[in-house]
Amino acid sequence: MNLYPLIKLLSNGHFHTGTQLGLDLGVSRTAVWKQIQQLPNLGLEIITKKNDGYKLVKPLELLDIEQIQGLFQEHNSSLTLNFYPSLDSTNLELSRRCSDGSGLLNKQLMLVEKQTAGLGRRGRGWYSPYASSLSMSLGFKVEGGANVLQALSLAVAVVIKRELETQGFVGIKLKWPNDLYFNDAKLGGILIELKGDLAGPCSLIVGVGINVYRTSNLPDLDQPISFLDDQQEAIINRSALAANIALAIEKLVDSYPETGFEPYMEEWNQAHLWKGMQSYIMTSKESIPVTLGGVTSTGELEVVYESGEEGLINAGEVSLRPKK
Repeated sequence: MNLYPLIKLLSNGHFHTGTQLGLDLGVSRTAVWKQIQQLPNLGLEIITKKNDGYKLVKPLELLDIEQIQGLFQEHNSSLTLNFYPSLDSTNLELSRRCSDGSGLLNKQLMLVEKQTAGLGRRGRGWYSPYASSLSMSLGFKVEGGANVLQALSLAVAVVIKRELETQGFVGIKLKWPNDLYFNDAKLGGILIELKGDLAGPCSLIVGVGINVYRTSNLPDLDQPISFLDDQQEAIINRSALAANIALAIEKLVDSYPETGFEPYMEEWNQAHLWKGMQSYIMTSKESIPVTLGGVTSTGELEVVYESGEEGLINAGEVSLRPKK
C-alpha cells in the first residue's frame, strides 16, 4: 500500500476530514480510514477527532525533491537521484543494482524518507524514523579498485562535518572509524561497501545516516544518540542538507584516488572523539584496553597498549568503546 500521497497531505500537521482526503486521493472514506490505520506502523502518530478528521501529532518536513535536483543542477553535478518514500535499506538497493546485471554503479544517489531495515557496521541495524533523519547512499564507479579508497570513510566523515558546520552545527566530533558525534552522543554513521572486482574497476557504495529530528517513540538502543534539533533554535533544511552532503561526497570521491586521506588527516584528528583517553578495542572475541592516539595518513588508529607498546589498528571488524 502506497501511503506516501496520504502522508504528503497530512504532513502540514493540520486536521483533514476523511471526505476531503478521499477526494484528494481519489478513493473512498473507507479506503482513507484503512490507510490511516497503517501509519503507526511507520512510527507516525495520528490524532482522530470527530467532525475534524485526522492529523499528525507532529508536522513532517518531507524531502523536497525539486529543491535537491535544483541544487544538483546549480553545481553541475552528475548525480542521478533515486527517491523512494520507504526502502529496506538504501545500501541494499544499490547493492541489488550491482548484482542484477546492470553493471557498475555510476553516480547514483538513493534517498528515502524511511528505511525499514537500515544497516550499520558489523551487521547492526540503523534507526531511521520517518522523515526525521537523513538516510541516503551514493554509488560510484571506481577505476583503481579498493586500494585507492583506503581510509575513505574517515574522509567522508570530515566532509559531512564541514557541511554540518556550514549549517551552524558546531562541536561535531568524529569517532574512529565511521561515526559522527554531537553532544557526546552518536549523531550519524557511515557505511562503505565495495562490489565487483576489488582489484580493478568496482562499485563503491557510501551509506550515510544522520539523526535530524528527535522523535518521541525511540526504541531501546545500546548507546545514547543525538539529533540535530537538540541544538536550540536550530534552523534545519533537510533537503538542502541532503543535497549538500551528496555534492560534497561526489566531489570527494572524484578526487580521492589522487589525494588519498592525507589532506583530511589533520582535520579528522582535531575532531577526534576520545583522543588521549582510555578505551577498549572490541573484536568478536575480546576487549583490548588501550589509550587512543590519532590516525595516520592511511587511516590507521594509533594506540598504546597497557604494556606500553605502541600499535596501529585497522578498521576491519573492530569497534571502540570508552573505558568507564
